[in-house]
Amino acid sequence: MYSLRMNRKQYKWLLLFALILTPFFVGFGYYATSPNFETQSSQNEATDAVAEKPVIEEVYPNKVKPGSSLYTTLTELGVDGVTISQLVEAAKPLSDLSRLRPGVAFQLQFSEGENPSLEQIKFKFSSLDILKLSKSEAGEWKATQVDVPVETVVATYKGMVSSSLWESAIEADMDPNLTADLAEIFAWQIDFAREVRVNDRWRLSVERRMVHGKPVGWGKILAAEYVNAGETYRAVLFQENGEDIGYFAPDGSSLKRIFLKSPIKYGRISSRFSRRRFHPILKVNRPHLGVDYAAARGTPVRAVGDGEITYAARRGGGGNTVMIRHNSVYKTAYKHLSGFGKGIRRGKKVKQGQIIGYVGSTGLSTGPHLHFEFYRSGRFVDPLGQTFPSADPVPAGKMALFKSQLPQMVASLPQWPDMSLSMREPREEEKSKGL
Repeated sequence: MYSLRMNRKQYKWLLLFALILTPFFVGFGYYATSPNFETQSSQNEATDAVAEKPVIEEVYPNKVKPGSSLYTTLTELGVDGVTISQLVEAAKPLSDLSRLRPGVAFQLQFSEGENPSLEQIKFKFSSLDILKLSKSEAGEWKATQVDVPVETVVATYKGMVSSSLWESAIEADMDPNLTADLAEIFAWQIDFAREVRVNDRWRLSVERRMVHGKPVGWGKILAAEYVNAGETYRAVLFQENGEDIGYFAPDGSSLKRIFLKSPIKYGRISSRFSRRRFHPILKVNRPHLGVDYAAARGTPVRAVGDGEITYAARRGGGGNTVMIRHNSVYKTAYKHLSGFGKGIRRGKKVKQGQIIGYVGSTGLSTGPHLHFEFYRSGRFVDPLGQTFPSADPVPAGKMALFKSQLPQMVASLPQWPDMSLSMREPREEEKSKGL
């Protein structure tokens, strides 16, 4: 028992020492928000700059072992059953400790004296999610969420596609999950399911969230450029008073269109729109009035535009089908789904990009794929042959603010050593192509 009290005292002195020293080490961090942020020339420099700062991080020495429980673990550490029950009850508004999973780290703080009692306990669910329970002088427990100081730096990446966009991200030492955000930004200009080409180039700057000098996640992409088959597309994030307005081209025009170019982010076209195609199951020639996207079963399917669900059920050879009325002119259909998105039903309003279902093989189908149909004024049209106007540009009253942010956003992008890909405003012939 003596040894246990000595360890607790030593631990409390360590925490006190950390608190005394902390103000001396908090200095040249910053929170990078547009338009006032500093940039790093590379991701490695951004990380190194943070790593050089002396940091004192709290220690969470205890964990619930696999096969054990919080009650058993705390009992072994000297906490009585009544206190454990009080902790679980006090934490309920924020967390269900009765279902605490093994491996979650926590720390204990005991009172001084011959009969030490628990005064505080902290659970570290993640670097950004820490729950603290403290006992008041009246003996009541209160749960609070710890406010973790998060620092944001700007990381930059650039790459070239040799096999796939995902692989190019890995080759550039970038988290490949960021390619989904990049594809989302340019979803109206590039169909990433079919238009990515070998030798495509991309570059971007992105917020990287740090805690105690360690990366804990990503923020927003601040600026991006993608060169697809020789055509250059550019985007910068426009913010006002810390709120995102959206991504725009350098001249202030919107990147958004009325419709996305593809209802799925990744996949390949297995069959195109045709007035006469040999049906692989029926073994006859018949029109194929849509586009088939081959993708893994369960791949999310997105609404290509805002609208209202007019049908969401099984429909003959089309299997599970969703139909959306976008306006008085346009309607789209999504067939052979394995299932429907959450809340998708007839009469439901949906937003562009919202998940309405998942790729499957229901109905007359030879394998997992999405059959996508596009209607204009009640007639089938080829989805791949349509062009649509842009959404609203930067409002005239905000253009001056947008232009003032633009130079810093541009400067945040990494430079190419062998070619110039400057963020110039598009030429007239490029504007006609929607660039």
